[in-house]
Amino acid sequence: MFVRTIERSMTLSELLEKWRPGRKQGVLVFSTLWKSMEKRGFGPMLALPAFWACTPVGAIPGVPSIAGVTILLITLQILLGRRHPWLPSKIMALECDANQINTVVAKMKPYAQRVDKLLVPRCFFMREPVFRSLIALCCAGCGLIMIPLELIPFMGLIPAFAVLIMAVGMATDDGAVALIGVSISLLGFLLAFDQISKALG
Repeated sequence: MFVRTIERSMTLSELLEKWRPGRKQGVLVFSTLWKSMEKRGFGPMLALPAFWACTPVGAIPGVPSIAGVTILLITLQILLGRRHPWLPSKIMALECDANQINTVVAKMKPYAQRVDKLLVPRCFFMREPVFRSLIALCCAGCGLIMIPLELIPFMGLIPAFAVLIMAVGMATDDGAVALIGVSISLLGFLLAFDQISKALG
């Protein structure tokens, strides 16, 4: 039902390094990062668009919605049993400033190294289909609500951050962290429904 991680679980520092562009790169293309994440399993694949949405790149109009659609597509295809989720060519061709991503990664690296000391394989019940389905559905829901929340400044960061935390938990085999991400996603759902109800009312 789910893509199985081929290699060992990753540390957060290793995950960040996978996203660091080459020194000579001026532009970073989404497809380049996707190819490096695709064989690492469910968590790293979802962490990629969530990470983009949480960086300054996510402030560009349209990026939160694109990230949300990408998260939704990945999650639904994984739930349907696809080993290699398909993404539209327009998403794969997305570009961003490589220097900007390098700056973000460099700033986050020291914090990631500290967090790595807290990330340990635990709470293995999350590997059970029912819990993995719960996490997948939460990620799908977050991706969906990121689209309308883009209209409200900074609100789209909450579901994006929730997906990033859940994805990091899955990439590092830390079920406790994944559950923290689930909790943040529930907060995001409540805030989203509140904002939507106000807009409709």
